[in-house]
Amino acid sequence: ILQAGHELVVNDARKEAAESLLEKGAAWADTPETLARECQLVVTCLPSPQIVEQVALGEKGLIKGWKKGDIYIDMSTNSPTTVRRIAEAAGPLGVEMLDAPVSGGTRGADQGTLTIMVGGETGTLEKARPVLEAMGKKVFHLGSVGCGNAAKLVNNMIALACGSIVAEGFVLGVKAGIDPVALYEIIKVSTGNNWSLQQYPDTVLKGNFEPGFKISLAYKDINLALSLGEEYGVPLPVGLTVKKDLEEAIAAGFSDKGVDAVILNLEKATGIEVRSAEK
Repeated sequence: ILQAGHELVVNDARKEAAESLLEKGAAWADTPETLARECQLVVTCLPSPQIVEQVALGEKGLIKGWKKGDIYIDMSTNSPTTVRRIAEAAGPLGVEMLDAPVSGGTRGADQGTLTIMVGGETGTLEKARPVLEAMGKKVFHLGSVGCGNAAKLVNNMIALACGSIVAEGFVLGVKAGIDPVALYEIIKVSTGNNWSLQQYPDTVLKGNFEPGFKISLAYKDINLALSLGEEYGVPLPVGLTVKKDLEEAIAAGFSDKGVDAVILNLEKATGIEVRSAEK
């Protein structure tokens, strides 16, 4: 956002997290309220719906500093219900809201190549588009507020399900005597190819389970997707299985590891490791 030429004011629960931005010319606000008073457009990207709601509507929250004509964009993976509740609180103040969760991981964030899924009014999106396009190469408008997060939860549920089945498949294949690198090369050019598989050369095959995308956040997202299914009366049996896999990974102490660490419990249970000989 700074590199695109926008003035930037930042706030975080830990000021040290903002140091690199402050060094590059961003200004600091002590509270979300102060930040909202100083800015016409505010973007949040936070770990949970509860934190988003506190930052937006709580004591010293954004709502205390919002002004008519402001735009609020929440880029967290959030509950559509929470997002809509915040939008309802913002509307009477003359504040427009978009929910705009992202896909592309930390690499996409670093490179400004995120996919951004937007819910909200078309006019609001067009006013905010220059800021969004500084962060992402593909911006999809999906409907009213909340639709961005509905799309993101569907995406993450599918991706996490792929992660679970890839883990099972590789443990089975290696147990049956197939070299994991050979198995990877086969599947990436076959019908089993998927994004989770594509991470394996840098993660599982090297024994590298540093986050990226933490197990704890994946567990939050699958629960949000399951709640959305309940709200709309859609049974999600595969999603429930994914939730169980993530719960077992958390119980084993892998909460802060990358999401591919779902394979570790299965490796332990079967006595094998899915690793490249060159790891």
